[in-house]
Amino acid sequence: MDRGLIKASKTACIIGMTLWTLWAIVFVLRLLRFTNIISFNCGLGIDIAPIVWIDDPEVVPVQWVELLGYIISNVLMLTLTFIFLYKSLKGVSTNSIFNSTNAGLLNALVCVSFFYELFDDNRLIIFGERALVLTSDIFVVPLCILVVSIFYKLALNAYEENHLTI
Repeated sequence: MDRGLIKASKTACIIGMTLWTLWAIVFVLRLLRFTNIISFNCGLGIDIAPIVWIDDPEVVPVQWVELLGYIISNVLMLTLTFIFLYKSLKGVSTNSIFNSTNAGLLNALVCVSFFYELFDDNRLIIFGERALVLTSDIFVVPLCILVVSIFYKLALNAYEENHLTI
């Protein structure tokens, strides 16, 4: 592989890891604030605030589903994204950036991103909001990841075929 392409790929992976780290920090801060383990208020529109449990017995189960869905989908997205970035960075170092594991991770990210977007868009339910929000992100983000996944799989097939030719 071309040295410039290797350097650009490593830089992209490092930028991705940096953004992943910021995402993980915000997620952990939210969890700590949800449970009142830490007690600071942060603006910036990132919803770091304590949970507001509604007294209505019909709403509390919805809040629990939202909270658990939010936590599980975030942990899955963070885990899959980290593994993808790590394997990509490792692949750049070993000159084999395309691998079937990453193709599978992208397919898993398509499924998980739907639920991640659904629970992330509705996290205000945890703070007492009583409306379900459905935005285009729920469909657009998984669709974009699916397109990337398809192109990645095509590149993987071309890469493997090229290795067989050589």
